[in-house]
Parts: sequence; structure tokens; C-alpha cells
Amino acid sequence: MPRAVQFTEFGSADVLQIVDVPSAQPTAGKVRVRVRAVGLNPYDFKVRSGLIPFDDPRFPRGIGGDFSGVIDEVGEDAVYADGSPVAVGDEVLGWSMAGTLRDELVVPTKQLARKPAGLSFEIAGSLSTPVQTAHSSLEALAIAAGDTVLVSAAAGAVGILYSQLAISRGARVIGTASPRNHDLLASIGVTPTTYGPGLADRVRALAPDGITAAQDNSGRETIEAALALGLAPERVCTIVDHAAIDELGVVGPGAYSRSAEVLEHYAHLVVDAALAVPIQQVFPLDEVREAFALLEGRHLSGKVVVAL
Repeated sequence: MPRAVQFTEFGSADVLQIVDVPSAQPTAGKVRVRVRAVGLNPYDFKVRSGLIPFDDPRFPRGIGGDFSGVIDEVGEDAVYADGSPVAVGDEVLGWSMAGTLRDELVVPTKQLARKPAGLSFEIAGSLSTPVQTAHSSLEALAIAAGDTVLVSAAAGAVGILYSQLAISRGARVIGTASPRNHDLLASIGVTPTTYGPGLADRVRALAPDGITAAQDNSGRETIEAALALGLAPERVCTIVDHAAIDELGVVGPGAYSRSAEVLEHYAHLVVDAALAVPIQQVFPLDEVREAFALLEGRHLSGKVVVAL
């Protein structure tokens, strides 16, 4: 039988269990994917910990939102975003709210992109949430040539993609990270600095003419530093401090609609070496608890991936 990672109560990674589940058949407009890799995201452990409320309190719950894999069964009228037919054997990447850490996943085709040849399953399965969050955050502030952007957690999954995409638009990026990740940031064109007390002063020294925008991927410190540097709240975007949106008037990427076409575009940029997606470590499914332990330890320099 297919396996799936589930939990029956909120808590630490210890609540995760690998269980046998029935095989499902795709209905019209859906396909079944044999999952090959799942990139973990902070959202996943926040769900498991009970930090994100749900209208439906029922257990058991699956976990995971991104995936890559191979289509092994096709429902009626299954087509990609451009209208071309989906076929058994197609290699794909995408997203689902149904819990992607499982051997088999039934998913609507509108949540699928074709995996380009040359893109590993590990990177493909890590791409959807961080790159689409980065894309929507850039759009929220219309980052463009001439901007100087302060980016926190710039070596994290969203931060490193956001930074590269901002630079590709002609912006300068000053990114916060632990010192061990400064060389990584410098290698992609980011001006690195450390986080912690004195952040505003360090940024002021690096950008004496000021910054024009800030992207918060870690918490209130970045927002407060950006405001202290004279930014208007509407030039600060956060993906983590949702309270600051109401309290301080900063913005978020909004309840953005994910797009298979956007995802496929960025997948091709990775293959073309125009966008780097570092992988820190790949775990087998049997070590899913260890994978979450690494993810939750923070201070990462790449994605944590579970391979199936």
C-alpha cells in the first residue's frame, strides 16, 4: 500500500507517523502523481505545531505542500495550464494543500507544472512555495532597477530566491544572515550583513544614500530597522509578522494565487543557471522527523528535502 506521513495531534516532530493509506484514483481534471521529492517549508511545521488555526479540526492530517514526481494515472480532461494534454510518465512539480509527504498524490492539473529536463526532482520538489512567495513579495512592492532592498533571512529558502530575483530586476540587495552564510550571499551578488542589535546602523553604513524597500522574512527586527531608516510602511513587505500589517501599516504579499505558469517559468530559470536553489540535505522518508528537526533548527543555507 502507499505510505503517507500523518499526525493525529499537534506537537513536535515526534507526532509524525508513516502510515499505510489506500490508493486513490484521479477524477476529472486531476492526475495521480508518484511523488519523488518534497521540499519542507516553515509553514509545514507551524501547521504540525498547531500555530496555524484551521476551520476543520479533524485528524489525522497530512503534511507538506510542495512536491515533484511522475504522473502514473490521468483522469478525464486532464490538461496543463496551456491546454496541452497530461500523459502518464510526465515529470512534474507543483503544490497541494492535501499533504504531499506521501507516495501517491492526487492533485488538480491546475496545480502542476512540467518539470524541465535537467532539473533534479529534489530541486523541483523544493520550488513552489518559496519561489511563488518571493515572486508575489517582489510584485507587492514593484521592486525594480534603482531600488536598494534590505532582505532579512537572505540565505533562507524565500530570501535567497527573492534576493536573486530582485538583483535580476536591477535592484541592489543588502541581506542579513549568520556570518557562515555571508560567502554564499556574496556569491549571488548580495551585500551581506549580520542580524541583531545595531542592524539599522550597519545598513546605514552599507547604504549611505538609504534603502528604498525592505523584505522581512524573519520577524519584527527587520521591520523596525527599515522604519528607523526612514522607509514608509508601505515600502516594507513581511511574510512572517502578520500582526505588523495591522499595527504598523506594512504590507504582505497578500493571499496570492499560485500559478503553474509562473512556477514553470522559474523552473526553467533554474535549469538555465539564472536562478540557484541550494539544497542543504536530502532525507529518506523514514527519517522525516530528522528532516523536520534540521528545518526547525533554522540558520539553514539551503532547502531541506525528503526523497521518496
